[in-house]
Amino acid sequence: MENIMGKMILCRGRQTDKPLVIEGTGMRLYTAEELRYYIYNNIYLIGQDFINGRLIEFLRQTGEEELSERIRSLSEKKAGLAEMLVTILKTVDYYSVSDIEKLRETLNTLGRQNVCERLKSRGDGYLANECFFSAVKCYESIINEYKGNGLSGSEYAKVYHNLGTAYARMFMYKKAVKYYDEAYAIGQHEESRKCSIAAGMLADRNSGPVNVDATEDEYVINREIETLMDNARYSDEYRQIEQIEALKQQGMMKEFNNAIDSELVKWKNDYMKYSKTF
Repeated sequence: MENIMGKMILCRGRQTDKPLVIEGTGMRLYTAEELRYYIYNNIYLIGQDFINGRLIEFLRQTGEEELSERIRSLSEKKAGLAEMLVTILKTVDYYSVSDIEKLRETLNTLGRQNVCERLKSRGDGYLANECFFSAVKCYESIINEYKGNGLSGSEYAKVYHNLGTAYARMFMYKKAVKYYDEAYAIGQHEESRKCSIAAGMLADRNSGPVNVDATEDEYVINREIETLMDNARYSDEYRQIEQIEALKQQGMMKEFNNAIDSELVKWKNDYMKYSKTF
C-alpha cells in the first residue's frame, strides 16, 4: 500500500531505486502505479515524446517486463500515443473501463489539435501545476515560433494573459505587465487590464505612496493588494515562519536549526519544480 500524491493505492510491482523523472514537472515516480496515476491525472502534459527508452526501462525495473515489451513493440510500430497510454492504464485495476475510454476520447481530441492548440493545453496544464517556467516555454513558443497560427483571437489573447500570469507568479511583474497589456490589446478582456494594473503596482511597490491622481480602478486594485498583503500574516506559511522564530527566541537552537534546514529544503524543491523545463 502506498500514498501516491494524496491517494492510497495498492502496489503490486517493485519500487525502483532509479525513479522516472518527468520532464517539465520534475516529479519522480518510483512504481508503475505512480506512473499510471500520473498519466491519468496529467494527460494534458503528455506528448508523444513521453514514450521513450527511459519509460520502457522504468517499466522493466518495476516488474512490468511484459508491459515494457508491449510498449517497446508499439513504439517501434509507430503506434499512436492514445493506444500506448491506454495500454499502460489497462494493466491496473483501479481505473474502470469507462474512465479509460473517456481518457482515450480526450487523447484523440488532443491528437486532432493543431500545434498551437496542443502547446496551449500543455502550457495551461503546467500553469495549473505551478510549473511556471515550463508554462512560459509553451506560451512563448506559440507566440515566437508559431505566431498563434490556428488559434482564434480570443484564444491567442488567453495565451498572452496566461503568460503574464506565469511571470506574475514568479514575481517578474514588469514582464507580466507587458503580456497582460498584449492580452488586453488583442482580446479587450477587462480581467487582463485589471491584472496589468495590479502587476504594475506590485512592480512599483517600493516607489512610494499611491499617486493621488490614480484612477478609481487603480485605487480599488491597490486597496485589494494591501488587503491581501495584510492577510498574508494569517497564512499557514507565515505561521510556520513565526513558529520557527519562536524556537530561536526560546533558546532551542538545535530545533531552530533543524526547522530552518527543513524549510530551506522545501524552498529549494519548490524552486526546482518551478524552474523545470520540458
